[in-house]
Amino acid sequence: MNKINTNKIVIPVIFLFFFVSYFLIYVFVRNSDLGQHAGFAQQILTGELAVPGNFLFYWLVNLFSLFSGKAFFIKISLCFLIAIASTFRFFLSQKIVLKSFNKTFRSEHTRWFSVYIGLSLMFVFAIPLPGYFVNGFFYIGNFVPNVWHNSTTIFLFPFAIILFYLSYMQLITFSHKRNLWIFILIILNVFIKPSFLFVFICVYPFFLLYKYKLNKEFWLSMGAVLFSIFLIALEYWMVFQHINPNNKEISNVIIQPFVSYTYYSYLWQLPFSLIFSLLFSLVAVAIFIDIFVIVPDLLCYTEFSQIEKRTVVLVYFSFIFSGSIDLFSNCRIRSPGYSWKFLLANSNMYLAMLLYFYYSFDQGC
Repeated sequence: MNKINTNKIVIPVIFLFFFVSYFLIYVFVRNSDLGQHAGFAQQILTGELAVPGNFLFYWLVNLFSLFSGKAFFIKISLCFLIAIASTFRFFLSQKIVLKSFNKTFRSEHTRWFSVYIGLSLMFVFAIPLPGYFVNGFFYIGNFVPNVWHNSTTIFLFPFAIILFYLSYMQLITFSHKRNLWIFILIILNVFIKPSFLFVFICVYPFFLLYKYKLNKEFWLSMGAVLFSIFLIALEYWMVFQHINPNNKEISNVIIQPFVSYTYYSYLWQLPFSLIFSLLFSLVAVAIFIDIFVIVPDLLCYTEFSQIEKRTVVLVYFSFIFSGSIDLFSNCRIRSPGYSWKFLLANSNMYLAMLLYFYYSFDQGC
C-alpha cells in the first residue's frame, strides 16, 4: 500500500469518527460548550447577540448551515467544522512527525507509525492527580493537553500548531514566505480565539533576538508580533468599547501568578498537578538534560546544525509552554476556561518532545 492510499484510508475514517463523536457529545453531554456555541452562532445570525471579537468560528458555523438559522443545521455545521479541524490537526501532527525522520529511513512502517502517533496526540491527557480525588474532576485542577467539549478551542488547535511549527522553523532559518504565512496565521488565531497568541507574543521576540540579534531578519519577524498586539487591541476595543460600551466588567491586566487556579482548586494541589500534567516532558528533559549544553561531542551527534535544531525545538516549545503559566488576570479569571492558553501550549509540548525523540532515533542514538 503506497503513501497516497494510506491517506485515502485514514483521513475519511478519522473524519467520520470525530464527526460522530462530537455529535454524540453535543447531544448527550449536558455541560458541553458545543450546544452553547451553537446557540451563540444562532443568536449572532438573528441579531440577538452582537458579533464578538472572535467571530470567525461562529460565522463559519452559520455559513455551513447556509445561514438558515435552524438549530438542526447549525448543530450539523458545528460538528462538521470541528471534525474537519480535528482531522486537519491529526494530518498536521502526522506529517510533522513523518518529516522528522530522514528521507532515507522513511518507509511504509514509518508512515503508519506517524499515523499512530498523530492519532495518539489527539487523545493524550494529563494524569488527573490529585485533582480527581479532591474535586472529582479529570480536567479542572490539571493542565491538560486536550479538550473535547469546547468547539472554539478544538477549531483553533490546527492553526495554533501551524503557528508553533512555522515560528520554530523561522528560528532555524529565516524565510520571507514563511513570515507572510505567520501573519496570516496570526489573523486566524486572533479571530478564532486569541488564547495562544497571548503566549506567543511574550516568548517569540526573545528567541528572535537571540537568533538574529538586531539584524533585518529580527525586525521583519517582529512585525508579526506587533501585528498580533494590534489585532488583540482591536479585538479588545470591539468587545469592551464598541459592541458594548456600557459593559462594566473589569478587564484589567495585572500580575498575579496562578491566581485563577485558586478559584477552582486548592493551591496545595498546584505542584502535584504540574508534575502529573507534565510527567512525559519532565522525564524526557531529565533523560536528555545534556542537550541544553551544546558541545561538539554531545552524545553521538557531531553536526552543530543538528544539535542546534534539536535544541531550538525543545527549548523554544518549553519556553512557550512556561509562558502560558497564569501570570496575568482579567475579567475571565474565575473561569476554568481561562487556562486554554496552557492547554494549547501543553499539547504542542507533547509534539515537541516527540520530535526531539525522533530526531534522536533518526541519528541512531
